Amino acid sequence: MENINAPYNFVPLSETVVIPEWGDKVSHDLPFRDGVSGELELTITAKTDILVGGTQNNGHVHFFQTPDGKYTIPGSSLRGMFRNVMEIATFSRMNAVDKKSYGIRDISKSGNVYQSRVTGLDPATSKAKVKTGFLKLDKESMRITITPCEMARLDHRDLEEWLLWNDSKNPIFTSQRHKRVSDKYRHWNAIAAQLISQDGSVLCDVETVTTEFVKENRVFKIGSGETTAYPVFTGQISDCTQGKTEQDRKKKKHKDFVFYDLQPKKVIDVHNYDHNAWKDFLFIHHDTEEKTDSDMSWPNHWRSEFRAGRQVPVFYLQSDPTAASGRLQIGLAYLPKLAGDFSIYDMIRHTSDQHLQEKGFDFTSLVFGRVGKEPDDALKGRVYFEPAILQGDATPDANPPATILNGAKPSYFPNYIKQSTNPEGDKLATGKNYATYLCTDDNQYPQIRGWKRYPARSSYTPQEPPPPEPGKKVNTEVQTHLHVLPKDTQFKSRVIFHNLKPEELGALLWSIHLEGHRHGLGMGKSFGAGQVTVDIGWDAQKVVCNDANNSVDDQKVYSSKFMAYMKKRLGGQKWNDTEQVRSLLAMTYAEDAAKRFKGKLEHMKLKDENKKNQFVTAKQTTPPLVLAPYDTSPIKHTPVYEKKSDVWENAKISLNPGSGQLTATSATHGSASANRASPPSDEQLKEGAKTYEALLADLDSKEKKQAQKTQLIKSVVVEGKGNAIKIIGWA
Repeated sequence: MENINAPYNFVPLSETVVIPEWGDKVSHDLPFRDGVSGELELTITAKTDILVGGTQNNGHVHFFQTPDGKYTIPGSSLRGMFRNVMEIATFSRMNAVDKKSYGIRDISKSGNVYQSRVTGLDPATSKAKVKTGFLKLDKESMRITITPCEMARLDHRDLEEWLLWNDSKNPIFTSQRHKRVSDKYRHWNAIAAQLISQDGSVLCDVETVTTEFVKENRVFKIGSGETTAYPVFTGQISDCTQGKTEQDRKKKKHKDFVFYDLQPKKVIDVHNYDHNAWKDFLFIHHDTEEKTDSDMSWPNHWRSEFRAGRQVPVFYLQSDPTAASGRLQIGLAYLPKLAGDFSIYDMIRHTSDQHLQEKGFDFTSLVFGRVGKEPDDALKGRVYFEPAILQGDATPDANPPATILNGAKPSYFPNYIKQSTNPEGDKLATGKNYATYLCTDDNQYPQIRGWKRYPARSSYTPQEPPPPEPGKKVNTEVQTHLHVLPKDTQFKSRVIFHNLKPEELGALLWSIHLEGHRHGLGMGKSFGAGQVTVDIGWDAQKVVCNDANNSVDDQKVYSSKFMAYMKKRLGGQKWNDTEQVRSLLAMTYAEDAAKRFKGKLEHMKLKDENKKNQFVTAKQTTPPLVLAPYDTSPIKHTPVYEKKSDVWENAKISLNPGSGQLTATSATHGSASANRASPPSDEQLKEGAKTYEALLADLDSKEKKQAQKTQLIKSVVVEGKGNAIKIIGWA
């Protein structure tokens, strides 16, 4: 395996957040003098098959439809798509994240960050770092506690001997019959009901055994010893007797645990010791999973036991048992899944605290609005997107192939966390360990990779589900069938905006048009579905300036004003040469996608053709692999909008010196203007456009007097469309 494959990549998170200085003056009621309001028609064209999900039945997802049956893209979907682009393009905050800590349980390689945290002895106590205890809920006070205890290993062969288990071909626990924790306990309670006490305990002896590889407490004399112990069964199991070879059998599991010697005087109040511990535990152990037949041990078994007030065996790390508070990480296995030391929220702060500040509104909040903790922090949006209605007819795929919508989660740190890499960015640098959600000496302030995006590609190709194991049925519950509409399907929508400053309108227009390249919309983006281009119907616009003395500019001018503003706020750095904008644009090009990424734009496999888990293999490779960045060079800078200039012969010229406006009127073409308050952009000036003052200077005194009386007839050079046509020179 040479590279990590992934259908997504990241736009780096900027250390700078741009907060426009007019933010505290934004209002729906008090207009900006240079503000603009109006509406524009949007034409959305699917460049690949597309599905914006509506109804879902038995794994089949159908396109959203209005009550009268029209295929439609909800306005909220458009809003979310454009908002994400604007967040990146305007250097807005990334703060719409929660403070959950992702879990980590990485046993791919010995001595890694995770294993260093959980294995070996605690120097302070000379005991194992991972401690054991019973988690319990007091249903009256709702107090959650852990009562520490000791732990010993329980060999299944000893259990079989005690139970007089004579079936050598079928060990007491097998992966086929006892895959889940609830299966194991149900089986155990049935076969040992006459031998265990009412509280589930057994008598045994415990001795410390030292071998060549390990020193551990082990159980002896089950059923006749002097120690009261509670058998603890964990996780999935493939018993050692089920291996095909002796070497294979040695790798299989044949031990569980007993917990004994409870220490109620050392009870830990979970909330008092670490107020994040319980929230983290529930998140990483899938508490939101509603199905009790889940393979996850918490929703499958232990949650109901906990809610009933019964004790739940746990494995935990405690930063300082002698302190009143500290860090507490709770798990359900001997090598527990640890809640990270840092949440996504924390890791954004490691890049820049500006992202998490509440004071001031960024570009995106000003245009789209935001919900604040306090009334003064909230702001109503000034832009609205109507639903996009299908134009013409389109027939969805009636028999789509099965696929699985999954992939790496944020807990997969080789992809989601910024790493110290080689110059190519696809492998760890020599001598470096992975940065994870855990704090280490090497990585005390890990950072996230940035804004997640799905790069454009040439076509929609759903990834086939893996074949079932020999002798097993296909698991159709995890499969999805996407009833996509075909590429080239078109939709029409409108964007309505109110009281936007020119720079804000420019940012909105750029984020919608995206220089004519591809957005990602709807479901199946990881397979290439939902790639759309958006054309702005500037000719059919209805746009007005708040100040009647101002004239509407061309959309290119508004975008240029936005870019000029960003350049100023970025200290003179050209906006479209920043790493953020280059990365964003690079992922919108479909033509050369394969050349821009070292891996393949597809999900890695849990089991490849060599029966290897590619997610694990990537971490075991020497040197370990990292998700390669998307190549942003060379970038093809396409003109944002097509230049269109024209000559109007014998136009009637009108001059208003007071308002500083020249107007040209043509019976054939309409009217155009040049305004002192709205000069051409720097780019237009470079291309030869003239300001109002320069146009006036080209007229002699006689022509000026004629123009003031609307009596001057003169040919003009104009540029623009609709009611945003500008005089840029004399013909």
